[in-house]
Amino acid sequence: MDFAELKDRFLVDENLQTERLAKLVERAVNYCVVHKDGTVELKDSRLPGRDQVKLVLSARLIASRLEKSVPDDVTVEQLAEYTGLPKNQAAARAKDCVDERFAERTGRGAYKARPLKVEEFLGTLSSQKVSRSAS
Repeated sequence: MDFAELKDRFLVDENLQTERLAKLVERAVNYCVVHKDGTVELKDSRLPGRDQVKLVLSARLIASRLEKSVPDDVTVEQLAEYTGLPKNQAAARAKDCVDERFAERTGRGAYKARPLKVEEFLGTLSSQKVSRSAS
């Protein structure tokens, strides 16, 4: 492979980011939607609390990339509202997400997902759904 080919493979344009984002949206829309005001609506409340929190954090991060007016971080109050978990449980699950390095704190009682972790999480959710439906 010559230098020009290597350069073309290494230096990518914006289309790569758009393609990755589209794949994330395709996966996430199976589990939730985000309203234009940033409200996250989960489609499956049977997910464990930690997964619900991860899903809300993931959804907001994705939505913020699609629509600049949607913030990428989520407060504990919002997590409790969107998941239906009591506020103290939502806060505990958010802390678990930080401890796992899935998310980071953006301020007092506010969290946002780490982009590379979102991709990994949505992939595991999809594989769990496939294995549940096969059983």
